[in-house]
Amino acid sequence: MKTSSVQQRLGAVLGAAALALGVGVASVLVAPPAGASSGVVAPLPAKTYSLSSYYGPRCMPVAGASTWHLGQDMGAARGVRVGAIADGVVLKAGATPGFGQVVVVRHTIGGRTVSSVYGHVVDGDRYVRAGQKVSAGQRIADVGSSGNSTGPHLHLEVWNGVYGAGATHTDPLTYLRGRGVDLRATATRVAVRSTPTSCTYYASSQVNLRSGPSTTSPVLAVVPRAATLTAKPGAASGTWRQVTYGARTGWVSASYVTPRRPATAPPTTTAPAAPTAKTAYVNVASLNLRTGASTSSGVVAHLAKGTKVTRVAAPSKGWVKITTGGRTGYVWAAYLTSTAPAKPTTPTTPTAPTATVAYVNAASLNLRAKPSTASAVVARLAKGTKVTQVAAPSKGWVKVKAGTRTGYVATSYLTTKAPATKPGTTTPAAKVSYVTVASLNLRAKASTSSSVLARLAKGTKVTHVGAASKGWQKVTVGKRTGFVSTAYLSATKPR
Repeated sequence: MKTSSVQQRLGAVLGAAALALGVGVASVLVAPPAGASSGVVAPLPAKTYSLSSYYGPRCMPVAGASTWHLGQDMGAARGVRVGAIADGVVLKAGATPGFGQVVVVRHTIGGRTVSSVYGHVVDGDRYVRAGQKVSAGQRIADVGSSGNSTGPHLHLEVWNGVYGAGATHTDPLTYLRGRGVDLRATATRVAVRSTPTSCTYYASSQVNLRSGPSTTSPVLAVVPRAATLTAKPGAASGTWRQVTYGARTGWVSASYVTPRRPATAPPTTTAPAAPTAKTAYVNVASLNLRTGASTSSGVVAHLAKGTKVTRVAAPSKGWVKITTGGRTGYVWAAYLTSTAPAKPTTPTTPTAPTATVAYVNAASLNLRAKPSTASAVVARLAKGTKVTQVAAPSKGWVKVKAGTRTGYVATSYLTTKAPATKPGTTTPAAKVSYVTVASLNLRAKASTSSSVLARLAKGTKVTHVGAASKGWQKVTVGKRTGFVSTAYLSATKPR
């Protein structure tokens, strides 16, 4: 197992762009191997690669990877030449999330439109550019390990149709074998092809286990950091993963799931038992005391970290009956400890940082119109976003200002220290880009059916107006403002 497939994030950018291709660029041709009567050839030279991760459902090999592998991985040394599998036109060449660097080519094979994707290469636009015609076997890239990758390899995908415009993915190994190209026969090593029956993951931080793949779905349980999760290969929905924690099955954000156990792991059981001592203490920032042993039961009180409780009965199915401060109810046993925390906190809800300025400490934090998860989302704040508190926190929420927008965020996801930027973190798109094709249409609206305001030459500098959406970017060029396809923009000026 080596890498993840980006699935269709890149495809959304390319669908509209497929109609505007045909820009020729000089290239070096390499004759296809003998016997390739179908016009289809292998992407790597014979005996330079091994077959590893196969097409189909799988367990995530690295954090952030998909649970359904859309391609075929071919392990090879960095720098090994990558050739186009057939004649075609380049749809995309350059950087993209997940793949790191990628080349996408559209072909006509046997009278049908097919697209091929070459992921994790060294430099996607070193040999080719979007709109360029290429021939079968022509060098279009070099094997690399960019993006979500554990080592040098080529990730090859084959799609029936135009990539990103309603195309369907297929097994590259089977597709190529049906056209006379047997990747097994020319590989140095062929891994055993099998699908695991179960996957084991870990929570990279405390995360909510929800009943559905949405932040609006009810919370079934709070999963502590380093807790063990199990899942079925391929069990996912977009950026969510379906997992089982203890006796509960639900959904967690993929951002908080990892196949590697964190450095400080909990006991091997997925749902830790309550302490055996009769007296115990709350070991989380806020713990619900409920009327019954269920997350659907009413909340009697919110118990702060360090609150002393007395067990009334033995734990059962993860719950324990306790008394505290004259009240009796049920709490989740995993959040009790027999040792009193050194400095128990007194608030009943998570507190916001005392400083006026704070920073987002989650991968994505919703800025809402009102202090409620049912309220409309004003914006999504990325990790490290600086916010200014407008009012004092109340019941786990605080009113803040982020840029020009004001709204409410959960206090538990703020910190007084700006999080360090991790290697590989995606940064916001540059405010200035350059046109990468010979002629690019500047349109009145974000649609290929919209009127053309101007045709921008290769290398034209454009200034972004707002964020890109559905493969389009609003830009200004001179005194004109309009929309262009993001597939033909680059942060660096083309050579």
